[in-house]
Order: sequence, then C-alpha cells, then structure tokens
Amino acid sequence: MQAPPMPAGEQARLAILHRAALLDTPPEADLDRAVSLAAAVFAMPTAMLSLVDSHRQWFKARHGTTLCETPRDVSFCGHVVADGSLLVVEDALQDERFADNPLVAEQGMRFYAGAPLRLEGQYVIGTLCVVDEQPRQFGQEQQQQLQLLADTVSDLLRRRMALQAVERQCERLLSVNRAQAGFLLDRNMEPASQTILSPLLESSGSKLGFIASCQLDPEGNLYLDILGLAQNDPIAMAWLLPLLHKHEGSYRLYGFDHILASALSDGEPLVINQPRLFAEDDSRLAELTSLLAIPCFCHGTVKGLMVLADRPGGYEHELVAQLSTLADTIGSLLHVRDLELARQAAEAELARQASIDPLTGLANRRAFLERCQTALQLLQRYQSRFSVLMLDLDHFKLINDGLGHAAGDYVLCEIAQLLRQQLRDTDQIARWGGEEFCILLPQEDSTNALRLANRLREAISRLELSWHERLIQLTVSIGVADMQSPQDNIDILLARADQALYAAKRAGRNCCLQAEA
Repeated sequence: MQAPPMPAGEQARLAILHRAALLDTPPEADLDRAVSLAAAVFAMPTAMLSLVDSHRQWFKARHGTTLCETPRDVSFCGHVVADGSLLVVEDALQDERFADNPLVAEQGMRFYAGAPLRLEGQYVIGTLCVVDEQPRQFGQEQQQQLQLLADTVSDLLRRRMALQAVERQCERLLSVNRAQAGFLLDRNMEPASQTILSPLLESSGSKLGFIASCQLDPEGNLYLDILGLAQNDPIAMAWLLPLLHKHEGSYRLYGFDHILASALSDGEPLVINQPRLFAEDDSRLAELTSLLAIPCFCHGTVKGLMVLADRPGGYEHELVAQLSTLADTIGSLLHVRDLELARQAAEAELARQASIDPLTGLANRRAFLERCQTALQLLQRYQSRFSVLMLDLDHFKLINDGLGHAAGDYVLCEIAQLLRQQLRDTDQIARWGGEEFCILLPQEDSTNALRLANRLREAISRLELSWHERLIQLTVSIGVADMQSPQDNIDILLARADQALYAAKRAGRNCCLQAEA
C-alpha cells in the first residue's frame, strides 16, 4: 500500500481547513444534497464529501455509507490533496498503490473517483468523491462533470466561510461597541481593551494578543503601555514576556530594537507568517507561528498598537483589512483616553499650583490648613495627637532692606530646603507668609515638638549663606503648640503657636518656647 504523500504548504492548508470550521460539525442539508446529487448523476451507490485532516479523513457529508472517518494514510482522498488534481481508480485491485489498502481488502472498495475541493486558491482541503464496490469506467466527460460539482461545492463552502467572516467581524464590532460604552462610563481603557481582546482572539484564531498605547517617559523615550493582554497558550507568551517591564501594576514595552518597531515607524500593518525567517532579527520570533501588528491611528497619528500572534496558517490580507478597521476604532478610543489623561493632568497641576507657595515650592496657607483639619479628624477618631511649629526668621527685614528682595527670596528658598532635609516626609511644611513658616508634626506631643524645634533652630544658626560675597547670618524664633483636646479647633491651636512665637521674640529671639497649656 502506498500512503498519500504530504502536499507542499501542508501547515497552511491545515490552517485553512481548521478556519473553515467544518470538521466534526453536524450534517448540513445543502452539502448532503450535493453528495446525493453526485451519487445520482454518476449512478454510484456511495458518494462523500471528504475533509483531509492531519491524521484522518472525515466525511462531512455522505450518501450510501455509515462510515464517518478513516486514517489519512489509507485514504484515497489524501492522494488528491497531495497531487491537487482529480483522481480516478477504475479497479483498485489492479492498482499497486491500493491493492492491499484496508479499504479495498476489508471494505470492498474497487472504484474511486475524487475531485479536489479548493479554498483560498491552491489549497485542497478535501474531495467530492464517488465510490463503488465494482470496477467502473469513468470517462473524460464524467470527470469534468465531477469536477464541476466539486467546484460548486467549493463555492458553497467559500460563501459559508465568507458569511462566518462577516459574523466574526460583527462580533468584533459589537465587542468594540461594548468597549466604547464602558469607556464612556468610566474613562478606563484597561477594561475596554480586555472587552475587545477576548472575542478578538476567538474570532481571529489567535493565541496571543495585546493592545497598547504609545507614551513618552519623562526622558522622552517612547514606550508601549500595555492596556490589555490575553493569551490562550503559555508558549505564545514566551515571546512577549522578556520584552515587558512591570511598572506600578501595569506592563510597559521599552526598547524599540525589536520587530514591532517597524509597525510604528512605517505606520503600516506588520504581517509575519513565517517568523523563523526573521529569527536573526529577533530570536524570540522562533517561538511563534505568525505575528500581526497593526498601528492604531487617529487623525493621522499613531496612538497605539494592536498585536495578535500564533494564528495557524498566518494572517491573510482580507483579515488584516478587517482588523485594520477595528484598529482605527481603537485608535479613536486611545485618542479620547489621551485627552482625558491630559485633562486630569491639567486639573492636578492647577490643584497643585493652588496649594503651593510659588517661591519656595512648599505648601501654602490653604493647603496647610486642610492638612491640619485632616490631622484633627484623626485625633478625634483615633486619639492621634499632633503639634504645630510656627517659625519666624529674626531681623529678616534687614536682609531685604540691605541686600535687596532677591537676596531675601534666596534666603527663604534655602530655609525651605533645610526644613525639607531636617523633617520627615510625613511632616507638613508650609510658608505661612512673608518670612514665617508653619510645620505640622503628626503623632508628636509638645515635648517632642519642642525638642525638634530646638534642633531646627540650631541647624538654621549654623547655616552659612552668602549673597554676592556678603555673609548672611540667620537666627529663628519658634513657637510650639500641640492639640490638647479633640474639642479644640485649628484656629485655637495656631493662635497658641503664634502667641508662643511672639513670646520667643520678646525673650530676645533665637529661641523656642512652648505655648502655655
């Protein structure tokens, strides 16, 4: 027995067969009618629509037999697939290729004629065949008729696949509509991306996919921010994982020396259906069977990238065109997301500017009072005590009058920097006004606060500053007060600290005093 050889492009052929989604499906009336018609036209007892899979042939439609499938290596149809042309065996017992074939010796098959079923050009996925248990002659006219019937069945299968493609595209668009609706509600692109990806993997037959937006880091380096990631095969992830960098709970893809860079730089879909040919550029591509990267545009600008990988048989032009439409919709979502992020950043910057002192960069009076109210709420709820320091630079007016306001501004900035260095991140430092500063010390009583105040006073007195070669010597007076009762308010606390400050000035300056209980 001669087993059928493998045809050229077998993996691509199998991929097309599997995408047709015919294997192991229920009977369909139009295909059953086609094989019954073939049996009637050629007066044959048996006719079948055979699909040749990797290790078997399976009969999608059959007439006159209960046989469902056979091993591929005994199939007559496998020879049609390998050769790509119609095969006629008038008497299998007289043909050395089939004389000892189990289908002949055990099933009694003597006559066979099979015409190829073609999808997507040259790929033969199976046959329309007629079979008899008696030797038969099958002339040229009958062969042409059988091929005509097979071509009709092929057209029927193509229309079926086209309808399925439309249904898949509709499902993709529905998923995008769902993602858009979700995004408009919460302006969050991450769940929107996941809503798109899961049905996208299923409808495209891919095993890995991600959606990413193009971003710049503070140094101006381009990276991809992974907004959604889905995979059906851990092996496919082996290509992507080494490229990812975790950052604050999400993933980024840096370093555009990899193959995806061309999709962004060229602005065209990148289709790689034979990754091993590109293994010299990126050895990780050898892990994949195929790769597709489509730029997501909005108003002529690339906003992100949609990547799919590991689709058996690769990504054909028609599918790429369909997915490019989807990618542009994603690009519009990414554009809206960028606008929303820019708006949030602008609002945050306005809020920041409204809460800081423009000269020193410290908190301003309003921000300090808000922080004090928060500390008071913690005291009322958890008995978490806190204290306040009020500082005033001694004889600061002499600096402004003698050296100029620029020198005064310089001194204030240097004091602000010293306070930052001396205090904890949890402490709140504010410029209260003029040469006055306020400090909130969470979880500190007045005893510890007074100790810290003296440390700050000594640090300021040791500070060596000069302005245009003029030495500036500084001292500071500090008032200390703590919040003694949850029933007190912030105004009372600050008034007590202010009274202690002026008591320190009356005591000769360059000292720290604690407010009276």
